[in-house]
Amino acid sequence: MSFGSDWKVHSQHGIYVWAEVVLLPIVALAVAVWFDPTTPFNTSSYPWLWLIPLLLGLRYGLAAAALSSLVLVGVGVGAYQLGWSGEQSPLIQLVGGTFAALGAGQYASRWRERLQANQTRTEYNEQRLESLTRAFFITRLSHNRLEEALITQPVTLRGAMEQMRALSAETPTGISAAGANALLQLLAQYCRFEAVALHLYIGDARLSDEPIATLGPSVALARTDPLLIAALEHEQTSYYSIDQLEQYHEDEYYRAVFPLTDATSQGVGMLVVRDLPLLALTEENLTEATVILQYFADESQAAAQTVGLRSHFPQCPLHFAHELIKLQWLQVRNDVRSTLIALRAPTTTLNSIYNIRRGLDLYWQSPFMSGQPGLLILLPLAGPASARGFLERIDGVLREQGLETGMSCSNFSVKQVQVDNRTPLELLRECGIESSA
Repeated sequence: MSFGSDWKVHSQHGIYVWAEVVLLPIVALAVAVWFDPTTPFNTSSYPWLWLIPLLLGLRYGLAAAALSSLVLVGVGVGAYQLGWSGEQSPLIQLVGGTFAALGAGQYASRWRERLQANQTRTEYNEQRLESLTRAFFITRLSHNRLEEALITQPVTLRGAMEQMRALSAETPTGISAAGANALLQLLAQYCRFEAVALHLYIGDARLSDEPIATLGPSVALARTDPLLIAALEHEQTSYYSIDQLEQYHEDEYYRAVFPLTDATSQGVGMLVVRDLPLLALTEENLTEATVILQYFADESQAAAQTVGLRSHFPQCPLHFAHELIKLQWLQVRNDVRSTLIALRAPTTTLNSIYNIRRGLDLYWQSPFMSGQPGLLILLPLAGPASARGFLERIDGVLREQGLETGMSCSNFSVKQVQVDNRTPLELLRECGIESSA
C-alpha cells in the first residue's frame, strides 16, 4: 500500500478535504450515540457507521480511508472512556470495517493512478500530434516549393553541361554578346538568377562599367559594393549569407559576385547578381553556378590546348580532346570529378555499347594503335560510384543480348582512370593510348 500519491492529491484540494475526512466519522458517531447511547456501534444488525470510511476511501483513496477509520475507532474508544457511550468498540466489527474501508481506499488509489497515467499519456500524445502536424505542414510547404522549383528548373548539372556544349560550339572563340546573353539565360534557368549582369575586363585589366550582357534592368557597375571589392581582391565567389541580408538595402548592393577566370588564372570578367530568390541562396546552387561559369570561361583556352593534345594523338576526336581538357581543369579548380573508361572487346560487343551511350558522355572509337578493337569513354561529372553504375548497366545490357558472362568473359578488359591533377596527355597514356610523339 502507498499513501504518497494520496497525500499529494489531497494537498491540492485544500484543507476542506481533510476536514471532511476527520469530521464526518465524528458526526456519524455522535448521531449514533444520540439515537442509542448504549450501543451506538450496534444500533441495527448492519454496521452503518463503517459506510463513512468506506465512502471516503472510495472518494479520496487509501489515506482518507485509513485516517477516517482511525478517527472512528479513536472517537468510539474515547466516548466509552468518558461515559458518553455505554458500548465498548466491538473488536470484530472494528477489524472488519477497517479492512473494508482500506480495500475501498486501495482500489480508489490504484484507479486514480491509472487515470493519471492515462491522462499523462494522452497529453503526451496530444503534444506529439501537434508537433507532427506542425512538421507535416512545414514539410508540405517545402514540398510545394520544391515541386515548383522542379517544374521550372532542371535538376542536374549534367543537363546544364549539355546546353553549355551547344553554347560553346556557337561561340568557339572569345565571349560575344550573344554567347554572354545565352549564358545568363542558362544561369537563370538552372540557378534561378533573376537580375544579373556580366562585365568583362578591358584594356588595362579594368572592369567595364557597362555590361556585355544583362538579365533584368541594365545598371552600371557598382564599384563600391563590398562583395565586388572582396571578389576582386581574393578572386573568389563572394555572397551574403541569409542572416546578413537584413542589414543591406536590396537596391544598393549585389547579392553575389562570381569572378570569371580561365585555366591560366587570367581574369576574364565578373558576373554580378543583383537579385535571386532566397531559397536559391544555397552553397549547392552557388557551386553549380561557379562550375557553369568556369566551364564557359575555359572555352578559348581549351580550344588552343586541344591543338597541342591532338598533335600527340591525331586520331583523337576533336570534341573528345576539347572536353577532356575542360573537365580536367574543372577537377583541379572545383573538385568536379570525371572518369575515363578504356574497354577492349570484340567489335560487335563494342558496337552494342556504343549504341547505348548517354547524351553527355563522349566516345572515342578505336583508340588503340595496336589494331585491337577498343573504346574509350569519357564520363563527365561521374565519380567512382557513377562509373561503377555505368559498368553495371553495360554488363546488364550484354547479358540481355545473349552474352551470359557479360563483362567477365576472357576477351573483355576494362580499365578505369579517374580524371585528376594529371595532364590530359598523362591520363590518356594511363588508359593505354599510345601517342605518336
